[in-house]
Amino acid sequence: MGRRLSPDRSLLVPDRSRPVSPSRLLIRNALTLTLLASLPSAADALPLLPDPTALLQPVPAVSLKRDSAAPTLLIVTDARQTSAAVARRYGVPAEAVDLLPAREPGVRVRRIKLNSEQVAAAPVRPTSVIDHTVRPGESLDLIARRFRLTLVELLSANLERESLDDLRAGETVRIPTAETGVLVRIKPGQTALSLIAGYGADLQATAQANGVLPTELGVGDELLLPGILAQNFHEQLVERRENEEKAEADARILAQYTRFTQWKKDRERARLEEKYANQAKYEAYLAWKTSPERQRQIAAYQRQVQFEAAQAARRTREREAQQQAATERAAATTTAASSNVGRDVPGNRVTAGGGLAWPMRSYRLTSRYAERDIPFHQQVFHGGIDLAAPTGTPIYAASGGSVTQSGYGDYGLNVFTASGNSTLVYGHMSRTAVSAGQTVSRGQLLGYVGCSGICTGPHLHFEIRLGGQTVDPLALLP
Repeated sequence: MGRRLSPDRSLLVPDRSRPVSPSRLLIRNALTLTLLASLPSAADALPLLPDPTALLQPVPAVSLKRDSAAPTLLIVTDARQTSAAVARRYGVPAEAVDLLPAREPGVRVRRIKLNSEQVAAAPVRPTSVIDHTVRPGESLDLIARRFRLTLVELLSANLERESLDDLRAGETVRIPTAETGVLVRIKPGQTALSLIAGYGADLQATAQANGVLPTELGVGDELLLPGILAQNFHEQLVERRENEEKAEADARILAQYTRFTQWKKDRERARLEEKYANQAKYEAYLAWKTSPERQRQIAAYQRQVQFEAAQAARRTREREAQQQAATERAAATTTAASSNVGRDVPGNRVTAGGGLAWPMRSYRLTSRYAERDIPFHQQVFHGGIDLAAPTGTPIYAASGGSVTQSGYGDYGLNVFTASGNSTLVYGHMSRTAVSAGQTVSRGQLLGYVGCSGICTGPHLHFEIRLGGQTVDPLALLP
């Protein structure tokens, strides 16, 4: 079981229930021997309580000089590691690795002579930690699942992350491929041992996970602390994500509310503008209603109405006078004709060979002579009679004579016959049975009832003209 960081990033008590393997026990013993060898002997050790008078002595001057000698490293490995493998690991030739005598069996102590260029070499990192370049569309969760890690284990190796969602393509993420734990960089003023003690990590497990003694690591190097998981760091990032999402949601709500309030203001402004525009139109209408220009227009309109009324009255009087004169002429003519009916007066015969006959066998009288029964008869003087009958009813000659017109004329499809000074008109036919120039006798078929021309229904318009003036047919018919 691993270790977890407390909220202040201090460490909880490590889990020591796991059994210790023989190789780890061997490395622990070698590490202990190395640390003991670096301590001063008892004879050379300073007393725990120095002489008080020595504290009053002035401090000797110290001068620092650059050590021109090549630096060396002492490492402890097991018997399976060869000098050639160690040389390849540290990038030095095989002759730069010296095997030193060791007191413990199965342990090898080697001294490595480093080149001066290696002093400024790249920071040391555990070989089990690799770099992964982020691909487009990848996230921390996806990378963790791809390498079979938990998100906490991945974050423990990438403590510089500030968010769970700011991963960009091309970035580098450190991936632990063996032991998992917190990967820290040694800062100035820190040592690997102080970090191990501060996090409460196991010294032997740390040495084995990093593949190097902690005393060989310096400032800038990376140290993997196995079993230590940055659980609190993960919780902080989760809380930060929740806070950011809440802030974004609040920002969206605020923006939506701002748009809504702006919409309400715009709508109220539009309503007021429309109200003021209508008020301005109404005020302009009131001003125009009482304006002198409108009064002049009203006076001109009234004068026009009076003029038109006077004109209409004059035309009515003239039409009534004309109708009265026509009625009087027709009455006089009718009287004269009645006195001549049956007489053989040359040039004044209404019939040929006898009196008039009704032009149809079956009919219904719907309009009399000079009757103003329909709007058309009110506008145009009705100079005949209308005999209604179904379409196609035969029409016969009321008197003999000569056909002067057969076809479309004043009364639609009509036939005119003349005899002396009399003319008989048969109008609104549907079809004629005679042609112009033909001589007909009384009772001969002239055509059939219809509704051609200006007509309100199938009927025969029968008209008698004496000397060019219309007379009432009913006064001449039997």
